[in-house]
Amino acid sequence: MKYLGPHACEEALSRGELHSLWIAPAAFGRVAKLVSEARAAGVVVHRDPMESLDRRSQGLRHQGVLGEGGPFAYTSFEEVVATIQAKGAAALVLALDGITDPHNLGAILRSAAAAAVDGVILPERRSAMVNETVVRASAGTAGRVPVCRVVNLGRALDELKEAGTWIYGLAAGQGSRDYLDEPFDRATVLVLGAEGEGLHLKIQERCDGLLHIPMPGGIESLNVSAAAAVTLFRVLARRTTHP
Repeated sequence: MKYLGPHACEEALSRGELHSLWIAPAAFGRVAKLVSEARAAGVVVHRDPMESLDRRSQGLRHQGVLGEGGPFAYTSFEEVVATIQAKGAAALVLALDGITDPHNLGAILRSAAAAAVDGVILPERRSAMVNETVVRASAGTAGRVPVCRVVNLGRALDELKEAGTWIYGLAAGQGSRDYLDEPFDRATVLVLGAEGEGLHLKIQERCDGLLHIPMPGGIESLNVSAAAAVTLFRVLARRTTHP
């Protein structure tokens, strides 16, 4: 796994995932603290020309700082279920149905980390995996939230119901309720689908309710990462004002 940019490298170092660090000479001064902490942690630090970092990053933007470590550490689905059962009504989980754009996934993971989500569930097929682009799009925060991959998302939602959660799918259309009206006063799973396609029908059928975000400005829909952020913080706001 490559970590591109100082923020991603700082996050990886804090989690003990950083093995090697490459710094361009022009960046050394502004990341002196990162270099010092990396060396103290036993990370090998290289001082390399910017062109060398460009080759290592395969042209992706790195701001003169590039790290390498092991593969992204996914959480098991069983761990997410155990967390839900331990937290009860306060649990909050995201399930993503067919989000294939790594930039969208990274932005969603950043919002999930900011909202202290208890888990993000990805299907193994028709979904972006957590890679360098995702980590960069999350500003390095992807590792702060438990992410698990499941073979069958529908079956995973069934198991989450059995664990005591209420499944909300974000989808407009007949039968969809205004998300502003929901109290979110129980263990909640929010399911979001890809832009354009939305939630697959079999996933919608497994939801306990469908919600939509009102658009008074006449825009048809939000980008999925924006919709995730808006909905997550609506849940937190409702739980704060209506405990």
